[in-house]
This record gives sequence, C-alpha cells and structure tokens, in this order.
Amino acid sequence: MKEKDPIINMPDELAEIYEKYFDAVFKYVYREIPHKEMAEDITQDVFYVALKKSNDFLKHSEPKLWLLRTAWFKMRELHRKMKRWATEPLDEGSPELGVEEGCYEEVELELTALAILDEKEWKLIKRYYFGGCPISVLAKEEGITDNNMRVRLYRMKKKLKDGMK
Repeated sequence: MKEKDPIINMPDELAEIYEKYFDAVFKYVYREIPHKEMAEDITQDVFYVALKKSNDFLKHSEPKLWLLRTAWFKMRELHRKMKRWATEPLDEGSPELGVEEGCYEEVELELTALAILDEKEWKLIKRYYFGGCPISVLAKEEGITDNNMRVRLYRMKKKLKDGMK
C-alpha cells in the first residue's frame, strides 16, 4: 500500500507557521551548529516532522516552542551520530568540537587522519594540500629531493585513502 504524501495535503495554517517561524528555527539551530548546510538540513527536518504530525502540531498551544524543542532533539540526535563517527575518543591531545573549528567535517577528517597517519605525515599532507606549501619548501625542510617528496606525499595520500575505506 502506498503511503500518502503529506506535502500534497499541507494545511494553510502550517504554511503560515512555516513562513512565520522558519527564520527563528534556523537561527536557533545555526547558533548551536555553525555550519550552514547542517543547520538548513536540521531546520528542514523539523518542519517535515511538523508536517507529518500536523494533526497534533496544529493543536499545540505554542507552535514556536514545539518547533524549537523538536530542533533541540534533532541537534541532539546529530551530536550522537557525530560521536559515533569519531574514530578515536576526544582527549586532551585531540582537537575539540567547538565553534572555532568551523565545522564538524574538519574535525572528523582530522580525527580520522590521525588514526591512520602519524602526526608528522598528517602535518605534511595538510601543509601541501590545504596550505598550498610548495613541494620544494617541504623537501628542503625534510632534507630530501623534490621528487622524493612527491613520492612520499603520494604514498601518504594513498595510505590515507586506503585507511578510510
């Protein structure tokens, strides 16, 4: 049996509530998760839940409170998922999950890379691929030829790629 699509039968009241509270919900989520795409996804999920449960939601005395509370639960769900994705526990030597990082993907990449490569290798990869440091500078610092540095970077990149599979 095919499930009814709730979007086709969306009540006008729900459309008005969406227009009225979308910005408030998005701003609330974005303050907690300073990554625009993630905040948009969570906000979208909140309104989708409201749509699916529109019979109960539209009877609620405080729709904004209901939406913000649902957003809080969705963010909590995301934090639990992020915890499971980490390849090693956060300790004093690991980067903190915080606003200064910019986004969770960077922290996840850092933790995953450090689980596969040693710290020196990861710093070389970051300096070359993310920092734009020329191979000649890296090779000179390591006391090797440019070609040797290219081979090392290739092998580290391959090791990282194979370890992430």
